[in-house]
Amino acid sequence: MSKLHLPKITFWQTVVAIIFMAGAYAAFSRFALGFQQSTHLTDAQPWGLWVGLGTLCGVGLSAGGFAIAAAVYLLGFERYRQVVRAAVLLSFLGYLSVIVGMMYELGLPWRIWHPIVMWNRHSVLFEVSWCVMLYTSVLAFEFSPSLIEKIPLPRLRKLYLRLHHHLLIALVLVGAILSSLHQSFLGGLYLLAKGKLDPLWYSSYLPTLFYLSAVPAGLAATLMAVFLCNRSLKTRVDPAILSEMSQIIAPLLYLYALLRFTDIVTHGVAGYLFQWREETLLFWVEIGLFVIAPVALLSRARVRNSPQALYGTCSMVVMGFMANRLNVSITAFQTTSGVYYVPKWTEFALSLATVTAAAVAFHYAVRYLDILPRTVPEPTWTANDPATA
Repeated sequence: MSKLHLPKITFWQTVVAIIFMAGAYAAFSRFALGFQQSTHLTDAQPWGLWVGLGTLCGVGLSAGGFAIAAAVYLLGFERYRQVVRAAVLLSFLGYLSVIVGMMYELGLPWRIWHPIVMWNRHSVLFEVSWCVMLYTSVLAFEFSPSLIEKIPLPRLRKLYLRLHHHLLIALVLVGAILSSLHQSFLGGLYLLAKGKLDPLWYSSYLPTLFYLSAVPAGLAATLMAVFLCNRSLKTRVDPAILSEMSQIIAPLLYLYALLRFTDIVTHGVAGYLFQWREETLLFWVEIGLFVIAPVALLSRARVRNSPQALYGTCSMVVMGFMANRLNVSITAFQTTSGVYYVPKWTEFALSLATVTAAAVAFHYAVRYLDILPRTVPEPTWTANDPATA
């Protein structure tokens, strides 16, 4: 009689299962017991971790999709085609995570469809809602060939891929416009909080600052995802591509820092940079992670050409970006609201479960679909190409 062989459960499968169980309880607490039992949010602090991490970070870290797609399909940078599908997939899952997050961020989630039929053209949130819906649809179309290619119906597959080819350029252009709009308008949302936001984070240029910070953060997140795929899923993206993409991040961070500090000085709030208080400490942690350390590291060819070092540097960019969004949505409000907000464990659990679900989906998509190359592609440029000099 043959023995029954049970599937081997790995350490990471156990961790993911625990995260999902904690997230399931947190979801039950949110929808069955309400905000009071599932969060530490109050009327004075109505937006917390779910908005700062789920929406602001989720949208911002998904900016790599429109940036790389625009570079490949609109500007003709064919050498980035190796990673364009991964970037689009990462953005698509990021926006799906944002939509799921909105279901537990909103006080009345069953009304999430209202912006479709109840128009308020003077509302920033109305614009953000429509841009998120439309851009998620664009991302779904951009990603769809990866799924259609697996359909065992050659004629249908050929017809759809031909249609996709004819519409792709227009949709990438529309997607770039939509993404740029709501990346910036998420910052515009906080313009309404003048006098309530800490001076280190309030600025009339918040829409521009949100946009300028999202693009390098989105590129860094894409580089991290591709590196992990190369290491764990046996994909074969040329490391030279990752090194070249990293050279784009540092100038963008320079530009962001220049505008940020120029704005602080011209608004006469530079004195806050040196006050002994928690907000100032968190500001410098954000700047150190997002600007100072990455710019210093990316200026070294040794860092750019080492996949491990580049991964660590991009991790700092992502952490600094997340610190910025959490500072804007939480830290900057604490003094005026009089509330010291610390998220409840269920808020962390639900956020972590959503992010983990997106990561698992990305893992299996790369594993079973043609997202990244499995063999080393032929180089798309020569050694004399001035772009690589």
